[in-house]
Amino acid sequence: MSVPARRRLLMIEQGGRGGVADYTGELVRALVDIGWTVELATADDHLYPVIPGVVVHRVFHYTRDDSALGRTLRRAHLGPVANGLRFLASLPRLVRLSRDVDIVHSQGWEIPEIGLVAIACMRLGGATIVQTLHGIVERSGRLMRTRRLITRTKGRLTARTIVHAQADLTLLPSGMRVRTAVIPHGEYGGLARTGGSVERAAARAHLGIPAEAPVTLLFGQLRADKGLGDLVAALARLPALHLLVGGQDLGALSALAEQLASPQLAGRVTIREGFLDMGEAAQLFAAADTVALPYPSASQSGVLLLAYGFHRPVIAYPVGGLVEAVIDGETGWLCSRPDVDALVDALAASIEAGAAECLRRGEQGARLADERFSWPVIARRTDEVYGEVLVRV
Repeated sequence: MSVPARRRLLMIEQGGRGGVADYTGELVRALVDIGWTVELATADDHLYPVIPGVVVHRVFHYTRDDSALGRTLRRAHLGPVANGLRFLASLPRLVRLSRDVDIVHSQGWEIPEIGLVAIACMRLGGATIVQTLHGIVERSGRLMRTRRLITRTKGRLTARTIVHAQADLTLLPSGMRVRTAVIPHGEYGGLARTGGSVERAAARAHLGIPAEAPVTLLFGQLRADKGLGDLVAALARLPALHLLVGGQDLGALSALAEQLASPQLAGRVTIREGFLDMGEAAQLFAAADTVALPYPSASQSGVLLLAYGFHRPVIAYPVGGLVEAVIDGETGWLCSRPDVDALVDALAASIEAGAAECLRRGEQGARLADERFSWPVIARRTDEVYGEVLVRV
């Protein structure tokens, strides 16, 4: 469905950095290419490059951990409160922006509860809203029940929902499924190339990793639900393997500090902690033979697409949408089960296969991403969703 002339879109991406921001930058660039006029509401300290045809509004304000005030607030456990209040103060401007466009597209919220408030305010202002849910995972307990209620409520307030995998549909309330479109996560080959060209040997020398050691990389936000514990347990059983970890610690590193410092792992763990730009990421991916995704639950993974963008194969648990994006034996290794024993088997198989086979599977992953997850295809499918919504307005 073609876009009527001069249709205007407000894309909302709150954080201004990280995986969702990378996704948003690629998507808005592709939407401009097919005729949309795009405005982007994001953080005042965002890291977006200049994107021709996109007007950026610095709407959201943060007190981050890289400032003295932010570190003080974090120690006092007041960081979320401060940022929540600053977010609420941004809502009047966000509502004004939402009134001047044909479609508002939300790329998720740092805190789902206040995201619900934002969507409700924009709806009261007359906005037509599409939302993308980048992650729908099964968790138990009161928090998950609260998030399900929020998802259900947002589904009623928004005109259409987008998810990245067929597996996500089964996790949505039944009433939302008929208004939900599955659009795969786009490829990150272009994003990877912004990190520059890095040779494997040079990257390993820079990081202090032995030239011939088999290396697996865990990259991204280091949360407890990203499987670092399973990977460290597997590492203890594979004495030839070197573990490379890169990303901002959100609890996983600190929780595993004792195990990571054990004599059994001495000299076999390299950690680059903090927010890493694409140049730093390029060093880590160049040094790795494989990229580990031992997620106990997942929708889809930007890290998986980034691994393909860097021509690296993945070792993944067979959960959620990961199964839809990994061809076992071609673009990586799918574990037989989501547990440590199966992870050890897959890692051992990658070690036995050797660097040349890892490289072959990485090249296959890059080709798969180019064929199945190209941004022009993602943008056209997103455009179709917008068109279906506008016909009904």
